[in-house]
Amino acid sequence: MSRSSSELKRISRDILNNRYSVPMAAFLTASLIPTLIEIPFSMTLGDYPGTPQLIISTIADILILLIAQMLETGVMLVHMNMTRGQTYRIRDVFTPFRNGAERFFLAAVLFDVFLVIAGIPAIAGVLYFYKTGVSGLSGALLAAGSILGLIFTFCVLLTYRMVFFFLLDHPHLSVRDAFRTCRKFMRGRRRKLLYILFSFLGWGALAICSFGIAALWISPYMTQTLLTFYLDGTGELDQIPVRDYDQEARRFTGSIF
Repeated sequence: MSRSSSELKRISRDILNNRYSVPMAAFLTASLIPTLIEIPFSMTLGDYPGTPQLIISTIADILILLIAQMLETGVMLVHMNMTRGQTYRIRDVFTPFRNGAERFFLAAVLFDVFLVIAGIPAIAGVLYFYKTGVSGLSGALLAAGSILGLIFTFCVLLTYRMVFFFLLDHPHLSVRDAFRTCRKFMRGRRRKLLYILFSFLGWGALAICSFGIAALWISPYMTQTLLTFYLDGTGELDQIPVRDYDQEARRFTGSIF
């Protein structure tokens, strides 16, 4: 059954109701660990870092990004177990490091490579702008490159954003097969995923305005919605007991009138 985006979000809120504590703690754990790892590298840079320091810092940032993506995959696993009525714990965040770490690490690398390739037009526009200086041509190329880079980046996100769910759900799948399966899965579903992602922009602004505090509620809500979208696409959501909000609304309206 293909549900509307608003219905998927309502189902996600119902699944999270009275069970926010562990997803919030999992999100906080996955956010704090990369930050704590990154602090020593930032402190050693100083005001005028040399080339070796910049190289080491860049390599460290890339590795920290990959670690953060694997931790985020662990957060997805917490939501999967919770939704399916299985035991879910904060330590599930570290499962991708224990079971099939090479698969999740390689998938994160491949996903990031796709994003970098998608951003090449924007990178080229920025480099040309700084090399030639301010001019009508450099400004036009910068704008065009930025727009193309943004479009290509969204294409990558909408095509492969769900690949980590497939890796978690199907341990037998290779990374290549997981990306292929995800690409097939997203055919005809990209528009709905785009709508879901854009619907959280306002929530993201709220998280920024609250200095990140609101993210403790918003991030689990978004992760759960993406999982619900995935389960709806695979058909598993039909087997998970959730409240029929539309039916409840009709019953409530009928009781009034």
